[in-house]
Formats: sequence, structure tokens, C-alpha cells
Amino acid sequence: MSTFCEFSYFVDIMTTYIINFYSVDIHMAYIEKQRHGKHDYYYLVKSVRDETGKVKKVRVFLGRQVPAHKKLIEFFAVLDRKVPDKRRAVLLSRETVERLDDLGLAAGSQKVAMKRHLPGDFLVRFTYNTNAIEGNPLTLRQTALILDDGIAPQGARAGDVIEVYNGKDAWEFVKSHKGSMNSAFLRKVQYQVTKNTACRLQGKFRDSEVRISGSEWTPPLAKEVPSQVEALLGGFGKARRSTHPVELAAELHNRIVQIHPFTDGNGRTARLLMNKVLMLGGLLPVIIDARNKEGYYSVIERADRGEQKPFAEFLARQLIGQYTKKEG
Repeated sequence: MSTFCEFSYFVDIMTTYIINFYSVDIHMAYIEKQRHGKHDYYYLVKSVRDETGKVKKVRVFLGRQVPAHKKLIEFFAVLDRKVPDKRRAVLLSRETVERLDDLGLAAGSQKVAMKRHLPGDFLVRFTYNTNAIEGNPLTLRQTALILDDGIAPQGARAGDVIEVYNGKDAWEFVKSHKGSMNSAFLRKVQYQVTKNTACRLQGKFRDSEVRISGSEWTPPLAKEVPSQVEALLGGFGKARRSTHPVELAAELHNRIVQIHPFTDGNGRTARLLMNKVLMLGGLLPVIIDARNKEGYYSVIERADRGEQKPFAEFLARQLIGQYTKKEG
């Protein structure tokens, strides 16, 4: 009968890099070596507490050698999927959560997912739809012409073309951001969305009162915007550990739209942050189709009345529909 000699060491060198991609508590993950006969075997291990409060170890087999840095990152993603998820879904049905979890499992690590599962024309379609929702008249084909070929369509207004380029810059900025989700980040996103346009305040909160066209919701006074944004984003880290990413993304989107912190670019900024939350939660980004504009606005209005569930369900349907392969 074989005997096992076991010892472990922490992989602190991986912490800074991997924490940006996974929801695993890296500070509690370590590599374990087991001696079996004449050979050593390595495992990636994390100690977790189950529902009864008991601590148990979750292991992923690495092989007879510790993998190289790049390969080890992939094993962290596997470990992440094996760790029980404490992010509760309150608004979504169990069936919906399971389908979303399947998408998350299929995605794997965020870096790999963006490369393997994100459609090649995602940026074009996202930019076109998010701008079209706000009234930009350029077509999908014209948007592709600008982004793919750097050609402004004949007769297109300069401001509309700039919004397309801004959409690309804003997406790249949000996708690559590794810092905190705070007030400064929010303002930088809005700056990317509105730079070189007629927007009076770019990268700054509004300094006057506003009304949302077609909505009964009244945003807070301008002087209240900084504190409300701070309160919203200040609790993001804690909420991220306990809330399902789709529900958290929906809530963050709704609150940004309600606060309406900027003179322009609020909707586009909200959709970008919504996608950042989804990606941080292990899911792929979503496109709100401009053809669903009426339904989109409808669930936003219900959120304004305190009904958060419809928007979360709407967002989940968009995600599932976008990444579920159609048969036939």
C-alpha cells in the first residue's frame, strides 16, 4: 500500500497577475506536492468552507512537474470552477443561473475566452448597437467601414464618425482596465465615450440639473452626484463577492442611468461598465441589440420604479441568446 508524504508552498508570485482574471481567493490557493512511490505529483489546492462551516480542500491535478507560468494560469481557471460559488442569485431562476453558469464554464479563463469565444466582429457590432440606441444614424456596414478600414462613409457627419472611434477606444480602455472600479474609472470611461465631441463636460460629472427624455424618473441634483456615485461604487468589491455577476451588472447599469452623472454619454458608459462587471464575473460581454431598444427602455423604466428583476432577466436572455448556438 502506497504512502503519501505531503507538503505545500504558497504561490505568491502568481497573485498579482492572476487576481485580475479569476474570482478565486488567490491568497488561499497553493501548490501541494505528494510523494507516491518513487515519484512526486503536484496539485493546485484551495481550502474552502462548505455550507455547514467545515473546511475542505479542492484539488486540481497538475502533473509530475509544476507547469510553466502560462499553463498554470489555465489550471487556476479550472480550480475556480471547482470552488463552490458563493455569489447568490436572488432575481434569476435556477434554470437561468444554470444556463449562465454553462456559458461561464465554456468561457474558461477570461483571456482565453475573449480569444476563442468572442466573435471577430464583436467590437463593430457592440459599437454600432450602443451608438444606435443613442440615436447615431450610421449603419452597421458604415460602422464596420470606419473601424475595419478607417474610411468615413460619404456624407456622414463628423460627430457621428467620432462617436464610432470613441466607442472603440472606450471598449479597449474598459476591457484592459486592471484597477479599481471607482469614481475616477467611471469618469475616464465617459471621457473616452465623449472626447472630441460637442459634449460640454468630458470626464467630469455634470454641474447642472437634467431631465431624462421620455422618462418619469428625476435624477438627483448635480451636487449629490459625486456622493451617490461614491456610495454605488464604494460597495462594489463586497457586492462582487456575494452577488451573481448578471444581477450585479444589471444593478450597476440601472443605478448609473438613474444617477445620470454626466451631461452626455450616460447610457453608453453604463453599458460599458455593465460589460466590465460581466467579464470580472467570468462571463463574456453582451450586446444590447438596438432592435430591442423599446424592450430595453421598458425594463429600465421598471427598474426606476424599484423593480430590479425584469432588467436582470432581460440581460440574462441577451447573454444566453448571444452565445448559445442555434441548431439548424
